[in-house]
Amino acid sequence: MPTPRPSGNIPQYLLTVFAVTAAVMGLRLLITWAAEIFLHPIPILGGWLKSLEIVELSVIVLFALLGFGLGGASRHLSAKTAVGIKSIALLVALPLVFFSSYWLRHHLWLSQLTAESDLPREQITALANQALSSDGGGGGFWGYYTTTTRMPILPATVAELQRMADDQKWFRSELTRFSGIQPGVFSMIFDGAGWGIRLFYMGLAFLTGIIYFFKGLAWADTARLRWVAQRPVAQGKT
Repeated sequence: MPTPRPSGNIPQYLLTVFAVTAAVMGLRLLITWAAEIFLHPIPILGGWLKSLEIVELSVIVLFALLGFGLGGASRHLSAKTAVGIKSIALLVALPLVFFSSYWLRHHLWLSQLTAESDLPREQITALANQALSSDGGGGGFWGYYTTTTRMPILPATVAELQRMADDQKWFRSELTRFSGIQPGVFSMIFDGAGWGIRLFYMGLAFLTGIIYFFKGLAWADTARLRWVAQRPVAQGKT
């Protein structure tokens, strides 16, 4: 693809931003789907890997591609375009791509519950939201996201879903009975560990994306300067 002129080509820039974001999001969703279908169902090992969210290490490669691609797309913008304007696409794409993985996991969980029962999807969704809310995380996607920070493996059947809150209370009471430590301490430990893992991967993804975004900007500036240097030669030949 020839390097655009310094005057800029906004439609080409927007098309490139969309293509890069869609491609990286597609890869992230594919990796998440493969992990949920093939890796996490493995007895013992799958649950351990899901608890540590090992699959999220893929953000190193994916967000490097995203950052560099969005930074490189700025070669279609004018050389005078401010970095803040160029960064808008990155600020939108980073959370969109990052949380798409958890959106898919939420969708697959509801699909699994629906497949294991004779209830319609709407009723399953309502029961799931009720269970998530009873655990203190609220309903919907955000309830799923916050609940899975402290309980990575959610119920796989409606019967398990309906007693989810009671099972969690029983589990923590048993820990208290054997250890003598108050249940609130275990809640703090589980919450802290879960959010620590989430924030680590989120920080890793965003930091990688930002670093490679500036690498992409540098590449775009070099490509633009190369076009300017070659322009007189091309004009002389004509």
